[in-house]
Amino acid sequence: MGEVSCPKATIVVPVYNSARSIQRCVDSLLAQSERSIQVVCVNDGSTDDSLNVLRRIAQADDRVLVIDQENAGVSCARNAGIDAAEGETVFFVDADDYIDAQTIERVLHAMESADAEAAVFGGVCEPADAAPKRVQQLMSPKAGIFGARDPQLLFHSNAQPYACRAAFSRELLNREGIRFAPGLALGEDVVFQFAAYALARKTVVMPDKFYHYVMESESATHEFNSVEARAKKLDAHMRMLEEVLEDWAAYGLLDLCPGELITWFLDLIVFDLARLDADDFHRVAARVNMDLTTFLGTEWADMPAKGAVRRVAHKLVTATSGVTMADATLFYLSTRGLKACLERFI
Repeated sequence: MGEVSCPKATIVVPVYNSARSIQRCVDSLLAQSERSIQVVCVNDGSTDDSLNVLRRIAQADDRVLVIDQENAGVSCARNAGIDAAEGETVFFVDADDYIDAQTIERVLHAMESADAEAAVFGGVCEPADAAPKRVQQLMSPKAGIFGARDPQLLFHSNAQPYACRAAFSRELLNREGIRFAPGLALGEDVVFQFAAYALARKTVVMPDKFYHYVMESESATHEFNSVEARAKKLDAHMRMLEEVLEDWAAYGLLDLCPGELITWFLDLIVFDLARLDADDFHRVAARVNMDLTTFLGTEWADMPAKGAVRRVAHKLVTATSGVTMADATLFYLSTRGLKACLERFI
């Protein structure tokens, strides 16, 4: 049995109706070459046999702690795990997924060598052909070491989204009060990472693909992306932006890189904007303009560096004409290049 009094790492696993996959997930954690770990499994009101499976696992290995709570969503489950964490470094693994046996050892070594408070690593999607190219790209971070408040880490290193392929000093999370935002249907990990990466004194990015992201239709992210209506997706992205803006206001980060923040957000929604009818466009434009004006000022549409981005931004301010598919295409050409733009349409 492993020692849990002073573990080097805590791995938080939110569990909801994952009886079929949780054994494989936890087995991959207990098989880590780094034995000094704590595994916190938070059963989030599962209605299947997940809780019984977890209890059997915990009886067999005292490094596993099971928390049982009423269903409150993945953010609350992860927060409960953070609050119960005893390890110096906190990792997150979803119940559908698993990690390579050397993951914890190698990430901890990289963090110690770089004197870092956060780490990002890569992952693979299973099955590989189920993942869009963009997801595969995002799971392939670019190696580097970054200081606090570095826009390159936030926007250009494939370091977000997916909090499950990142690790954070527990001292950082508690010192800055960083937790997941409850109630978000999409992007809770992005909000968390935007705070943690900006506030960590140093972050090490590893290209190693340790994480295995299993593309199950039952998982919250995949189900949302495949069946939810465009309007609901836009609303979820808006709520994510609002959480980021509120966090950055609280942490004094709004002057860090507002132009890049605006560009990043518009990149998420520009093609959905181009498909809205006039009434829906006016509604979304009013909300975007109100939020960004409140936090960044009335000149927010002039802050992005690229003209194609500013064009879309000004259409949201004036709301006299909608964003066209040509606008969206020029936006992509400007921010991602020709190859990414062609991949979007071919």
